[in-house]
Amino acid sequence: MWKTILVPHDFSSCANHAAALARDVAKIHGARLILLHVAEIPPMLGPFASVVPDEGGAPINVRDYAMRSAEAHLDDLAGRLRADGIEVSTVATTGNTAGEIAACAERERAELIVMGTHGRTGLAHVVLGSVTERVVRHSVVPVLTVRVPDQG
Repeated sequence: MWKTILVPHDFSSCANHAAALARDVAKIHGARLILLHVAEIPPMLGPFASVVPDEGGAPINVRDYAMRSAEAHLDDLAGRLRADGIEVSTVATTGNTAGEIAACAERERAELIVMGTHGRTGLAHVVLGSVTERVVRHSVVPVLTVRVPDQG
C-alpha cells in the first residue's frame, strides 16, 4: 500500500499523463500526492539576473520569477486533483532536477515516484540526457515511468 506518491512535474504533456495515472493510483490506495517542480536556473545567469514578467511591472529575480510561475502552475494542477478527491501538496524548488527529486522523495517519505518520460533516443538522448533515467537508476523507492502514447 502506497500512502505517499511523489509526482515530479515539468508541465509537459508527459508529466500531465503521469499525474493522471498517479491520481488513479492514489484513489486506489488512499494515498496523498506531492507535486514537485524543479526549475534548473542556468548557472551563466548568475544570482542577480532579472527578467521583466510577461504581465509587466518591475524586473524580478530569475529564481523568484521561476518559482512564482511554477507555484501558480502547481496550484492549478493541485486544485484539479483535489476536485477529484485527492489529497495533494506542492513543492517548487530550484537545483539539479534528479537530485532534487531524490531529496524530496526522502524528505517527504515517498513510497512511489510516478513520472513521465519523453522517450528521447539517439542524439537527443545523448545531448539532453534523461532525468527519468537518472531517477530510476538511483532511487531507493519504486519509480513508475509513464510515456505518452504516440499521437501518430
